[in-house]
Amino acid sequence: MLSRTGLTLRAALWVARVEWGRRRRPFADLIDRLEREPPGRRRAADIESALAAVSRAYSLTPFRPTCLKESLAGVGLLRSLGYGARLAIGVKAAGTPVDAHAWVEVDGEPLHRGSDGYVALRRARS
Repeated sequence: MLSRTGLTLRAALWVARVEWGRRRRPFADLIDRLEREPPGRRRAADIESALAAVSRAYSLTPFRPTCLKESLAGVGLLRSLGYGARLAIGVKAAGTPVDAHAWVEVDGEPLHRGSDGYVALRRARS
């Protein structure tokens, strides 16, 4: 098992990859690269600890976290830890202005409770 510090450092690397990638690559390419990351062989941390590490990593950087950026970094980190994580993006039913949200799914199950009420517009290829 990774220590809390080790997991946060690993998450910080994924935060840096996401922040760099979103500035240098088309969005679809960034998602494809993250989701093509082969899952690691063993699960060195549980899902909740990994996602908390992404939040901690963002709090230690000058970057402003959003659900999309945290989800992208979470996908990369979780895949590197052995989980088949995917990105989902959805909107709430008819409303103005549009209320969009991004979250991570593992085995088709959303990991964020905040995804309730959103209709998925984009789910990763399985």
